[in-house]
Amino acid sequence: MRVIVCENYEEMSKTVAKLVASQLTLKPDSVLGLATGSTPVGMYNILADMCKNGEISFKEVTSFNLDEYYPISPENDQSYRYFMNENLFSKVDIDIENTYVPDGATIDPKAECKNYEKKIAQAGGIDLQILGIGKNGHIGFNEPDANLNSQTHLTNLTESTIKANSRFFADYDDVPKQALTMGIGTILRARRIILMASGVSKHRVVSELLAGGINTDIPASMLKLHSQVILVCDKAAYSSERLGVDIGGTETKFGVLDENNNLIYQETIPTRNESREVLIDDIVNKCEEIMKEHTITGIGVGTPGIIRNGVIMNIANLPLSGVNLGSVLSDRLPVPIEVSNDANCAALGEAMCGEGKMVKNIVMATFGTGIGGGVIVDNKIYQGRGSAGEIGHICIEKDGRQCGCGSKGCWEKYASVTALIESATAAAKNNPDSILARLYEENGKLSGRIIFRAMREGCDVAKAVFDSYTDYVVLGLKSIAYVFDPDMIILSGGITNAGFEFLNPILDKFDLDVPVTISSLKSDAGVIGAAMM
Repeated sequence: MRVIVCENYEEMSKTVAKLVASQLTLKPDSVLGLATGSTPVGMYNILADMCKNGEISFKEVTSFNLDEYYPISPENDQSYRYFMNENLFSKVDIDIENTYVPDGATIDPKAECKNYEKKIAQAGGIDLQILGIGKNGHIGFNEPDANLNSQTHLTNLTESTIKANSRFFADYDDVPKQALTMGIGTILRARRIILMASGVSKHRVVSELLAGGINTDIPASMLKLHSQVILVCDKAAYSSERLGVDIGGTETKFGVLDENNNLIYQETIPTRNESREVLIDDIVNKCEEIMKEHTITGIGVGTPGIIRNGVIMNIANLPLSGVNLGSVLSDRLPVPIEVSNDANCAALGEAMCGEGKMVKNIVMATFGTGIGGGVIVDNKIYQGRGSAGEIGHICIEKDGRQCGCGSKGCWEKYASVTALIESATAAAKNNPDSILARLYEENGKLSGRIIFRAMREGCDVAKAVFDSYTDYVVLGLKSIAYVFDPDMIILSGGITNAGFEFLNPILDKFDLDVPVTISSLKSDAGVIGAAMM
């Protein structure tokens, strides 16, 4: 299958019109197979102008249309006969007697289909067949089915196709539920085939068509059996640039991935969280700005909080509790939207583009104010009912420290960076002559960076605190390993910037055969993973 990628719909229409014009120049009495729908309209308009200007002629052309609704009168303004008359036949010098469309008003559809096949054969077969492609991969009205019909036939339309076509009718109930259509075999007997695809809504099926094999779930994939097929599409249908949004308490990151999963654009804006409306407006406005420069086919959003049935159940520091963020954004942005927990996104990013890209199953633990987690199974986020991966709330000590979740003894109360700093601060106050205490006084507070500095300067108090801290880290990691048995556990968060100073003491105590390593994507993991959803 030859592929021609055009800049936009207009260029795609011109390209196909030139191919059709070349066919008519080489063989003025060509038999054309024609398609309806919005995709070929631009091409038909260009052909009409070329005919008007004397560049081409349809006088000797015979045409056969792919399909027609059933039942429907040819005079109905939603019939495909009416469509072809309005968009092409009335604008060119074709003999209307040489234009054939299945009769949607026939009382004997079986006989009509048999007769249609006979007419195509009598005309010598189709020289050039024009096709569009449906969102579910249908060509003509050959819908996904284990048993695709090879001849012209009466078929039932799928619910998705009926819904897609309902925009042309005044009422959903008016949409015909059946159609007469050329079969796959009829289409494949054409000498040459041009398949047209336009717009982001066709990106998924075009990707599946090009990347996959022959599959009756995607009827268009049958075209791979033909030696003379050209796919002509615009960038929106072909490109796989995806936008990731990583919402944080102080800043929101945006990143665009190309088809090779390279991060080709990054930008950060402040998270204005004074109101839900302001926060969402900022995200939408930035996405719209990015979409003017990039052909975005989908947007993934990572956000803190537990998500159930699309609704953010609870979230600290952001006014999004109770919001179905995916639904809200979908109402304002014209591409598919996926929303997940930010830790899940980071795990997906690391699994697909970072340390985990050579394996399929990972758990990622992010150490910060709390402990976030993401679970990747077979290179997909495992979300459970929406909140899977909350590993920070594994209980490691019965009746232990009170956690903000309402339980006691949660892992993050012992192994988060917050817990480390709290323990180090208490130790500094209890050991006023220690290096840790001096650094505490000099800085007014402690941080992970300062604690590592104290250890490097030989502070035994800081070393004891960190030794106890890593005991708790390992305790949680072992629980994760026993429950998930992953190919790899990946650690992330600002504290992991200490590298082997952080990792080696953990590895010394972790005696299971599960590899443990540090994230290579660092702070980019979340926005990359969001885009990859």
